[in-house]
Amino acid sequence: MNEELLQKNIEIRSLSEQLSNGTIKADEARTKLEELRAEKRHIEQRIALADAPVSKTGERNEIFAESFRDVANAIRELRSVTINGTGTISQFSSLTKEFAKNNDILNYVRFFPGENASTMIPVLSPPPARPGAFPEGTFNVPSDTQAALGITELKPNIYVSELPITAETLKLSIVDIERELPAIFAESFSDVLAEQVVQGNGTGLNFDGIFNNLQNTIGCQVTGVPRVMDLHRLAMEVKKVKARGAAIVMNHLIYSGILSDSTAEAAISQILKEEMVRTNTIEGIPIILTPDAPSSVVSGSTVCVAARLRDYAVAMAGTITIEPIRAPGDTRTHFQATAFFNGGKILNRNFIGLRTV
Repeated sequence: MNEELLQKNIEIRSLSEQLSNGTIKADEARTKLEELRAEKRHIEQRIALADAPVSKTGERNEIFAESFRDVANAIRELRSVTINGTGTISQFSSLTKEFAKNNDILNYVRFFPGENASTMIPVLSPPPARPGAFPEGTFNVPSDTQAALGITELKPNIYVSELPITAETLKLSIVDIERELPAIFAESFSDVLAEQVVQGNGTGLNFDGIFNNLQNTIGCQVTGVPRVMDLHRLAMEVKKVKARGAAIVMNHLIYSGILSDSTAEAAISQILKEEMVRTNTIEGIPIILTPDAPSSVVSGSTVCVAARLRDYAVAMAGTITIEPIRAPGDTRTHFQATAFFNGGKILNRNFIGLRTV
């Protein structure tokens, strides 16, 4: 039966191609599509019933069969489309990968899943002291008085996105729009997450963004747009704190301004610019360009942040839930997606800003 289901999916995709290249008329395609969908639903019902548990006497357990029929009916009636169910962690992992595909910065930060109203993240700061050498048979090794375990608490807030879809699209379109909804909403949530990670001001329901409330900053050498040597100093600062896996976040306009600076500079500046253009790094540290980063160069503006972005946490309660909502008098179906997020810096000392003078 699985082969039959696969064949029906192939026929539906083939029908879409035929309509695109004009080998079949729209009315004929619509009729054929309804037939294929009905056949596909019938196969899915048969698969569900075949998987129902069997009693000791060899007869189908009607209670379980009934529940499978309910599931099939719920699918047909579009009661809800939910990205969770079994394997929550697996679903969470695939979802964060989908986020990262759309925004580079989400490849670097860490996601913490949980169903609770708040997420408690253990923080070891400062790190353990350096190990010491001791002679054989030592029994009085002193305990570490440097490291301290703390807790960062993030309370996820609800984020909502709504997409109205007409009855004609759901009923007559050859595209199975319901199957595309998870990817559509994943991209939408990805955009707001990337924006909050960078821009969040830490007030109200906003994230504590990487440009917000920095403990460590360095100043540019001259006024206006920073120069490549300012960026080099920033890279050296983040290496000084041994922030492995660090990256520098900046706006595209700041990046272009640094490269286009025509001021006479030492030969090393030209080498650094060449590295930036060729590898999008400086001193081996990746440069993440995002329009969400600030572009202002007025005095006192933070134009770049170098950070170990693994020390930035995004708490996510559960996964994305998508539900169809029908309103009286409205022929559209409003697909509403909800998720719970919050984000903040775990170790603020590993975030260093470059400020204009």
